[in-house]
Amino acid sequence: MYNPGEELSSIDFGSIIGGSLNAVIKAQSESAHTTVDFVKSVGFKPGTIDVETGEENGVGDPVCVSFSYDKEVSPGSTQTVRNVTIEVENGGEGYDENTPIRFSILNNELEGVSYKIEGGKITETVLTKIPTGDFVVNGVTVKAIQQGSTAEDGSAGSDNASATLKLHVEETQKVIPALYQKMNIEVPILTMMPIPFVKIEHADIDFNVKINSVSTTNTSSSSNSKVTNNTNASAKAFFGKFKASTSLSASFSNQKSSSSSEEVKKDYSLNISIHAVQDDMPAGMSRILDILEESIITKSVSEPKARLE
Repeated sequence: MYNPGEELSSIDFGSIIGGSLNAVIKAQSESAHTTVDFVKSVGFKPGTIDVETGEENGVGDPVCVSFSYDKEVSPGSTQTVRNVTIEVENGGEGYDENTPIRFSILNNELEGVSYKIEGGKITETVLTKIPTGDFVVNGVTVKAIQQGSTAEDGSAGSDNASATLKLHVEETQKVIPALYQKMNIEVPILTMMPIPFVKIEHADIDFNVKINSVSTTNTSSSSNSKVTNNTNASAKAFFGKFKASTSLSASFSNQKSSSSSEEVKKDYSLNISIHAVQDDMPAGMSRILDILEESIITKSVSEPKARLE
């Protein structure tokens, strides 16, 4: 008789479950080695080769992506340019070359005026300093008052008229283009791409055993017997003799059949469900990336200049 209990007790559950866990651990180990190879081959140049052993020692310099771009160092603007000139309208009389002259506009002193006197008259004036203030407008009259003047009009004598000058103010808009400087930047490639840190978050192992046992026995038996007896007797005198006859017949049959069948079905199934996620970056790798980010270099490769349209 088949015993399912013995079948189940003979299964090596330790090897089945332990082998599955070992496969998960091996997969995690291979993932870690893949990450190390990725960082070394993608992020760094080859290290030095040991002459004796032929093995690579460490890693080389970081692999950097270098590119150039135009950086705006001075934005474009529009500047108002004021052009101010002074013109002698009336040279006046009685001006002394050795006595300083004060120029005024509506009681506001105008500085930076260079002048020339010939024959007591102001014949030429030039502005050496661009005047500022609300009183500086186009066509305004400028009076030339000589120091120590006794006349109200500022001339050297009461019978002399002071000189008058006119300001000409012209404003234009000057467009100052933006200045650009060619810059070159080097960025470590490891800071520009995700680094694979795969972690198996959980693994579910399901082992199912299903045993179906069917046993069938059939037995049948049958028997049959038959006996026939015929006796005939007669007496007859025949020359003084007696005559008799007897007949007996018998038959017997016996039949027996037996059948037995046994059927055992076994079904084994092993299901492993693994959930892998991107793990947090280790503290050491995070520190390396911080150092690489600090090593990003941006330097100018040209002088600032306007961009040609």
